[in-house]
Amino acid sequence: MKINFFKLFRENKYPVYINILERAFFFIVFLIIARVYPSDSYGQLITIFSLANIFIIIFDLGIPLLIQKELSSGNKVSNNFTGNAIAISIALFPVYLFLLWTYQILFFPEFPFWLFASTAVLVYLFSFSNLLNKALSGIRNFYSQYRALLYSRVLTLCAILIFSLLFNADLTFLILLLTVGAIIHITGLLISLKNNNVCINPLTARFKIASRILKMSVPLGLAVLFNFLYDKIDIILISKLTDFENVAFYNIGYSVYKSSSLLYSFLFITGLSRISYLSKNKKAVRLFYKKYLFILLPVCLVLSLILYFFGGILISILYTDKFSGSEIILRILSFAVIGLALNNLTGVILNGLGMFRQNMNVTLAGLILNILLNIFFIPVYGIAGAAVITVFTEYFIFAGDYLYLKKFKIL
Repeated sequence: MKINFFKLFRENKYPVYINILERAFFFIVFLIIARVYPSDSYGQLITIFSLANIFIIIFDLGIPLLIQKELSSGNKVSNNFTGNAIAISIALFPVYLFLLWTYQILFFPEFPFWLFASTAVLVYLFSFSNLLNKALSGIRNFYSQYRALLYSRVLTLCAILIFSLLFNADLTFLILLLTVGAIIHITGLLISLKNNNVCINPLTARFKIASRILKMSVPLGLAVLFNFLYDKIDIILISKLTDFENVAFYNIGYSVYKSSSLLYSFLFITGLSRISYLSKNKKAVRLFYKKYLFILLPVCLVLSLILYFFGGILISILYTDKFSGSEIILRILSFAVIGLALNNLTGVILNGLGMFRQNMNVTLAGLILNILLNIFFIPVYGIAGAAVITVFTEYFIFAGDYLYLKKFKIL
């Protein structure tokens, strides 16, 4: 099968630019924080972000992906989904804040209040912008996404560089700068949706449509939640079973590992829309799988070798020798690169085919296994044990997805 990776890269240039810009932005922001602030402060902030993200994913309910799938299908009534989805998101915001705040008081009372509160609001705004982005992806308007993201992220990054490096501002102030940038980003996305005649007025929401959205999205939302939990639960467990400094060491290695997916993850942005369009043609879906498989395997093999042999040098250059303990974590995680790519591919196919419950079953099993093994391994082997469990979980998820696709004769 003849595959031209660079041609595919060019054909998806705006999703590529969005992916690069977004990942580079957060990588640089947290790189600055890791270098400028004490390692335990960095680890505490990472824990707060992970906790807030877990709770916001609970209230995500899979609605953003459902919106993209519905708009991609070309269904005329699906345009009404966006305004209703926005209404649902706004209505759930106070519930999210209350439950997150309650959990923090019970289990993490040591978190500084203003840092925690501002981060909680920021994470909600990021989730809200993701919903708007998925709506634009559904109508294949990637340029508007890129433009809104570029303006907001460049302004925010400049402000963070100035206030962190020149004025040594505290972490709470940096979070407020990120919040202002998120509001600018959301404003740009709302304008783009309105210009594309997509309903964004939450006041037009109707109970019947909102309930239909929830009924359809809940299995997908649970799959997204379980997938995110197995991705982030190790941070929470490490913070409770060890300390925030170990969180920092683990997260540095994990961040570099996840950042390596920058070279291929753009494929999945358009992949969901493509599979939704091809869903009635099993032969076309199989060709899609083989095409992407032949692209992903060599790219991921090279990435694995680079992270294994040169990861330590990369960490020293980027984060200084303060985080040299992260090298072993990155070496272990380098074995998970292929598994991560493959389970993303099969997960996109399952979601694009509407097999939300099957995807949910696999990710739930992976989450339970991940938690149980981490509880056993972290006290004995520390953060290296958590890294090994991450490798195992990535391949477990891929195997489960693949078996479902074989069972229903998709592959």
